[in-house]
Amino acid sequence: MLNNQIIITDAGLRAYAHRNDRGIVDAAGLTSSEWEELRGRNANSTKIRLVQCAKCWELYRDVQWLKTYNLRGTRVISHQPGESRPDHAYEAVEAPEHRAWNERVFVIGGKEGFNPRKEAWAPDMKTRADVLLTGTLTIAYEHQHSPFSSTGRYSAPERTRLAAAVGRTAMWHSTSDKVRGQVPILRTDGGLPPRVILNPNYRHEFRGGIYRIEIYTCTVREGHECPSGKFSGCGKPHARGQVTAGQLDDVLRGAPIGAYMPVADAQVLRAPRFFWTDAASYGQYLAYISSPAAPQPGGPTVRAAWTRRGHRGGHSRAKEAALEAMRAQAVELSVQAQRAPSPSPPASGVCDTGRPRCGAPARFYPAGWRCDDHRPTSFWRSN
Repeated sequence: MLNNQIIITDAGLRAYAHRNDRGIVDAAGLTSSEWEELRGRNANSTKIRLVQCAKCWELYRDVQWLKTYNLRGTRVISHQPGESRPDHAYEAVEAPEHRAWNERVFVIGGKEGFNPRKEAWAPDMKTRADVLLTGTLTIAYEHQHSPFSSTGRYSAPERTRLAAAVGRTAMWHSTSDKVRGQVPILRTDGGLPPRVILNPNYRHEFRGGIYRIEIYTCTVREGHECPSGKFSGCGKPHARGQVTAGQLDDVLRGAPIGAYMPVADAQVLRAPRFFWTDAASYGQYLAYISSPAAPQPGGPTVRAAWTRRGHRGGHSRAKEAALEAMRAQAVELSVQAQRAPSPSPPASGVCDTGRPRCGAPARFYPAGWRCDDHRPTSFWRSN
């Protein structure tokens, strides 16, 4: 089935469909009679305007009316007739697991004073975060449990770019090995019941997506993996990654204040091209890639190293431009995070949490101005 997440505009039809609290229906859950009634009434889809694409509406506030028909005995709901592949991968309507992860992030963000917001739309209405955490940086958390679309505006790089365009850092988290994309993805164990996901005492350890970066001088001991192909060592500095143990909660607490940063299209041995790392490693990596001795993106040295590691060398011009924009945005965010603690706190003096704003006399914390009633719980733990 294509585009299973739909919004049915007729209240009578919505009544029998399985839907969530935002009126989104999972079309895969319709019975045969329900489907035939919906298909029959939606024969002239552009005129009757009965079935709306929920993904286009939820992600971009774009109204798209869908066609409904049978094709060789299979139900089809699509933007255009005769579509051979889905515009949006099949995704259950906000499964309990998805809700539980969002709730855990929301609770942690609240305890740390990051003013969390669920289903937070960007000002330009082009992107939305499952949970938005606001500290020194603005983190847009997304739990992805189905494969990304491979092309178009629903692809992982494009959704990350749209978030970056409005000053948000996308944080992708998945519990499925099937979720792949040209973006940093934090991975933890899947198959956990909601009560375990929500348990504050349960440590959600990483299974991938986070590395520590080490800068070293290439000698004969490392010559077998020298990016320049010098088996006796080239004597130049190189970067390599090491798998880092840790838990998701630590990154959720640290990313909004720049303690963890995403790395895009990395030139790091023993590490994927996209991952998260701690602030100290990230600072060393920025200094490394800005030095004259470092391999330049797209150059022959980098392509040779990627080929030995099993990656294709080079990119199309469009992809290289997109990756360069992601790298530039990551560097800019890192600079902001490093500079933010040193300046004097912005003049306010009143608590800026809540809607409407609290307004009580407040102190300045990394998460913003907070009164005694709303100050981060991490402060209570350490004082």
